[in-house]
Amino acid sequence: MAKNNFKRAVGAGLALAVTGALCVFLILYASLRTSDLIAKNNNERINAQVSQLLPLKANVDFSLECRLLSDPRVGQNMRILKATQEGQEVGTIMLFATSRGYSNPLILVGGFDKNQKIHRIDIALSKETPGLGDKVDRKHGNFLEALNGLGKDDANFEVKKFGGDFDYITGATVTSRAIILASHDALEALHDLDFKNLPQCRN
Repeated sequence: MAKNNFKRAVGAGLALAVTGALCVFLILYASLRTSDLIAKNNNERINAQVSQLLPLKANVDFSLECRLLSDPRVGQNMRILKATQEGQEVGTIMLFATSRGYSNPLILVGGFDKNQKIHRIDIALSKETPGLGDKVDRKHGNFLEALNGLGKDDANFEVKKFGGDFDYITGATVTSRAIILASHDALEALHDLDFKNLPQCRN
């Protein structure tokens, strides 16, 4: 009787051990598959964003080198990435901030070609008033398109209300102006920086 009980106990223990090991394996396998999927989705998202911000060749792999830029014109520890394809520099992506909006900070992301001309400017983070300051984003119109193709000396980076070359959005003059001035600041910072001597991104 005692032997039978012992055998049953051992059998139950082995069954639990096998079940536990199987559960751990399934969890690890699912985690690995999930992390692979997350990484794949992140890569696809990054690739799509980079393709919008820079004049990349279609269906050609690119690489990014990330550095941190601290400059009063663009903000502290802002990420700046150099993109290359087939061993050639394609352009630069830069995050830059301004405190000239209504609700700060207003953070922008710019894509600049290898000649330091604006390829595309987008809003990365905005706390501007809904229905007013947010009228400048791409969901509400093409205001940001006016910056495409411009270098730091190619226009008077000010809104027409203050003697510049750029239209502004009615009801969002402050935000419109903040973006124009900040974009020029970014162009000047890009022109002045020494990329290789900037600290590398930590992650």
